[in-house]
Order: sequence, then structure tokens, then C-alpha cells
Amino acid sequence: ALGIITGVLSIFGLPWMCGATVQSMNHVRALTETQFNPETEEVEIVSVTETRLTGFVIHALMASSLLLLPVIRLVPIPVVSGVFLFLGRKLMSGNSFLKRCRDIFVEKKRLPSDHPMQKLGRKRMAAFTSVQLFCLAGLWSFKQNPSTAIFFPSVIGMLMVIRSAVLPKFFTEEELTELGDPTPSKHLDEINM
Repeated sequence: ALGIITGVLSIFGLPWMCGATVQSMNHVRALTETQFNPETEEVEIVSVTETRLTGFVIHALMASSLLLLPVIRLVPIPVVSGVFLFLGRKLMSGNSFLKRCRDIFVEKKRLPSDHPMQKLGRKRMAAFTSVQLFCLAGLWSFKQNPSTAIFFPSVIGMLMVIRSAVLPKFFTEEELTELGDPTPSKHLDEINM
């Protein structure tokens, strides 16, 4: 279905439904149904509604914004920059990678008892975060090079190979779960039991 939609969008010159960070994350969050679990005292995802209609409507509204160009030109650039800064900061607030980068420099006794560093130690958490940082740097450098940037989606696919084949050789499943990155198939097996 996604291939057909991408083909139709290409014919009409519309943007593809792809992993654009702000659009995709907010779109998934908007379609996510959550509920508070009193046992774990955390908000848990109950279900995610999948729909292709909202993607089409989003892009149709983006296309219709071309009609507002005379009005948009009146908006000062610092205001537009502020909106993007706000959206970027909002998306960063729930990012466990950035939290771990920050927590590497925090004293261990100041962290909550359920924090991964309390259970795994600073070295294990730093090793996992370093692997993620190395992958991020690799992605960024790959994308910055004009001769390799076209293969960027393939490199994103390689991250799945690194996660499913390489990381389990260095980290146990318990450590990955504690770090907030459980193996999906094993995690779903536990939920279904």
C-alpha cells in the first residue's frame, strides 16, 4: 500500500510519506491511544490507529499553504526560527538517548533508584550510549557527503542490522530492556504470555 501511495504522490509531485522527524513523530503521537497504568505508575501505549488519509490531508494542507505566501512573507524570520526551535526542543524532551548523554555526567547518588545507571553501572550505560553516538555520527557524515547521500535510507536500514545482530553480542537482553531498547520480538512474546 505504501508503495502505491508513494507512486501516486510522485505522479502528482507531492512529498512522499517518509520519516520526516517533526511530521512523523507528531502524526504517530496524535494517533496513539494511551492510558495510565497504576501498577507501574507510567503512561502506556494501548494502540496506534493506522491511517493513510491523514498523511494525504497533511500534504494537501501543506500544498494549500502556497496560496498564503503573500501573508507568510510578512512573518519575520526570527519568529519562524523560534517555531522550529520550539518544535525541535519539544521532540527532544522524551528522547532517552539525550537523557543518557546528560546522565553520564550526573553523580550516581543523585539519580533515581530505577535509573539504568543504578542497575547497570556507568560503564555499561556509557558503552551503549557511545554505540548510539557512533551510529548517529556515521549517519550524519554519510548524509553530509554528496556522493553517498542518496544511499541514506539504506544506511538507516543498516541500523536495524546493528541493533538486531551486533548489539545482542555485547549486551544481554536484560541490559537492553533496562536501557529502554528491548528487542521487539522478545518483548512482544512476554506481553502475549
